[in-house]
Amino acid sequence: MLKCGKEVSNFIYKIVSLIILSGSMLLLPISSYAQGGDLPCGGDDPTSSNPCPLDTWVWVLAFAAVIFGAIYLQRKQKLQRQV
Repeated sequence: MLKCGKEVSNFIYKIVSLIILSGSMLLLPISSYAQGGDLPCGGDDPTSSNPCPLDTWVWVLAFAAVIFGAIYLQRKQKLQRQV
């Protein structure tokens, strides 16, 4: 009976953790939305003289991270094959 109780409590713990994690992931974009109204740069590049938010070119940063990650994993896999 004690083992069954532990399994049930472990299952409940996992379900509650999943609900809290899912809820926080859903609410994260809402809480991190920092810009209200019109953007101050009006569509210009963030490198211009007007102060603009960084999110205009963030996709380039994400693309570079994906490329770097792929190269890193390929090199790591190649080293494992040599050993």
